[in-house]
Amino acid sequence: MRTRILSFIAVLALSACGGGAPNEYPAEARSHFEASCPPESAVCACTWDKLTRTLTYEEYEAALTRFREEGLMDPRVTRARTQCLERHRE
Repeated sequence: MRTRILSFIAVLALSACGGGAPNEYPAEARSHFEASCPPESAVCACTWDKLTRTLTYEEYEAALTRFREEGLMDPRVTRARTQCLERHRE
């Protein structure tokens, strides 16, 4: 029983480490993102990677719409950007 619990915890820990495969986004979405955040920037490249692994394209679009209409940023977007800023100080 103890071994099963430890194995389960190990699997959860490993799955949390990997970001999973990125969700599919149209090329236009990436072009729009890169217009304000150039891919040559390590922070921008990291942010795009985290966004596409965290949010589906539909969730990303909803987050952008909410930001434009209400000025409220989706916490997942803020978290991705913050993690990348901390990891890649420019």
